Parts: sequence; C-alpha cells; structure tokens
Amino acid sequence: MNDLIYFAAVEFTDDPNVAGHRYWYACPYEDVEPGDEVLAPLGRHNRLQKGTVRETRFSRDYEAPFPIYIIKYIKDVVKKRQGAAIMYKIIEKKSLNPTVTMMDIYAPLVANKAEPGQFVILRVDEDGERIPLTVAGYNRKAGTVKIIFQVVGATTIKLNNKKEGECLADFCGPLGCATETEGLKKVCIVGGGVGCAIALPVAQKLHELGCEVHSVIGFRSKELVILEKEFADCSERLSVMTDDGSYGQKGVVTQPLKEALESGEKFDRIIAIGPLVMMKFVVAAAKPFGVPVTVSMNPIMIDGTGMCGGCRLTVGGKTKFACVDGPDFDGYEVDFDEAMERSRMYCDFEARAREEACNLFKKEVK
Repeated sequence: MNDLIYFAAVEFTDDPNVAGHRYWYACPYEDVEPGDEVLAPLGRHNRLQKGTVRETRFSRDYEAPFPIYIIKYIKDVVKKRQGAAIMYKIIEKKSLNPTVTMMDIYAPLVANKAEPGQFVILRVDEDGERIPLTVAGYNRKAGTVKIIFQVVGATTIKLNNKKEGECLADFCGPLGCATETEGLKKVCIVGGGVGCAIALPVAQKLHELGCEVHSVIGFRSKELVILEKEFADCSERLSVMTDDGSYGQKGVVTQPLKEALESGEKFDRIIAIGPLVMMKFVVAAAKPFGVPVTVSMNPIMIDGTGMCGGCRLTVGGKTKFACVDGPDFDGYEVDFDEAMERSRMYCDFEARAREEACNLFKKEVK
C-alpha cells in the first residue's frame, strides 16, 4: 500500500460554525480509529482545533475521499478512545527552589528515544515562542520526559503558570546529539545553577555504566540548591558550593576541581554544564592538566534543526550549530567570549517580553 494515503474524516463538534460537517485530512498515524480525538487545522488561519475522527480509509491522493473540504495533515492524536493520556500533558509539577520548576511531560515518542544531553523544543500554546529545554530525565515505561527550567523570561513565566493536568501545544524531540558516555571510567561532572538539571542525567547514565563519578555543583546561595540528593546517589564524591557560603563550601566550582587535579586525581574527562562564564573557567582550570573537557552550549535557538542559524558558535575556528552539531563541544575549542557577547544581544527584548508577561499574569481574572 505504498501508493496509498491514510485519510481520516474529522468532525469538530465543539465549533457551532462547522458542527455536522466532516473534514478530510491526510493522516500520518495509520492506527487512528473512529472515535479518536485529534488536533487538526481548520480555517484560513490554520488554527488547530480538537476534533473527533468519524471515518478512516486508504486512498490514492488523486482519489481522495469526497466531499473534500480540507486535505491537510492531522497534527497530532490527542486522545485515544480507550482513554489514553493526552499528549504533552503535565503529569507532575514541582518547585525545586523559588526560581526553578520541574515538570514531567507525557510524550511517549520522545521518551522512547531520549538520551542524556539531548533537548526538546516546546511551545506553551499555539501562538507561543519556541524554546529549547534540555532533557532532565525520562521514563520510557511511563512515556514521560522530565524538564527543569528557570523562570527568567516571558515564555518560562507562561510555562510556570501551567498546572498539572494541562497540556503544552508542542513538545518536539529528542534533538541534538547525546552526551558521549561509553568507555569512560572516571569522570568529574561540574554543574552550575540550573545547569545541574542538565548534568544530572549524564551523571546518572555514567554511574549506571559503572563509571566512577565525582560531582561538583554550585549555586549562589542555600535557597537555590537543587538535586543534591540525586547527585549524591550517583556520585562517589560530591562537593556542593555556594557563592555566599550559606550551604556546603563557600566558593566557586573550580575550587574543588583544582584541588582534585592538584592532588593527583586522574579523570578521563570533565563534563561542565552551566553559565558560559563558569564553563570558560572550568576549561581554564583543567587546561594545565591536559584533561579533556566537554561543555554543553545553550545559545539562542529557534527551530532546533540547523535551519535558522541562530545557535551558531565558533568552535575550533569553524562555525558550528549547537542544535545539530552539539549541544556538547570540546571546551578547549569553544570561543566563549563570542558566545557570551551573542547571548547579550537580546537582553533588552527579553526584558520587555518578561515585563509584558508579568503584567499579563498580574491582571485579576473577573
């Protein structure tokens, strides 16, 4: 049936303007059955609406079912008749500290393929901005993907206002290249702030593979510390640093790293994930000892497939795209100064967008 196309007739019962009419769509999901709920574009603005499948059939494109109102692709299956979970549903939401939130998202196709180091691109709603978030964990059996994000901009404010049981508009992934973990016997993981959420699944994977993991995690203060227990469970040695000394040791993450290297510790690799300036100094601290350093880059990104070029970096004197060539790179080859300069380009725009989002959620609901 290679020359046939799977079609589904959808009825939009919630829309009084089109109630009673069936619209035909080419459907990429050949297991869709009558009674399933789907998302499909309706109208000249192509806004997605939830409809119910009433009929399905195979046909050649030039023998498409009639009457033809719309022949476009169904975007997604929202819910099966048997009551399966809604796609991109927020299964769990938890605050890790005053500015960082964890969510488990029902996305079985992504969960089935995700690996540590990869990321997703999501939209909170149909008119929303696309933002990249690194996979912070996954449960293949449950079909869920964990994301951890800092509430700093307009979109993360909107995302944080979503509640358990609500759904996201899009959740695309896994994207990017997984972190290389095979063959490593002893690794130092260095995480800074919310970057620890990205570093944790890497540390856990290495631990599962039998690697000796030493972890250093750093935060500004005690109230911002996250995932300490999780790191302790997968690390032979853990150092917790705070800038103000309110918890763990006072200082920056390079301090225990330097002490370990100077004492003769031999690491196969150092994996640093956090603010750009932190990763830059981790690389500088490791250089005299010749230890390979992998850094995870998270620049401005739009499509996540290498088409927009917004995430370009200079690595080894060549232009690389973080979305398809990374996000992991050899820390010694990354031009951190250029990356930091580019990261500041949209600061004013982001500040305005954040203010607008804050004002929106401050309004009273009548």
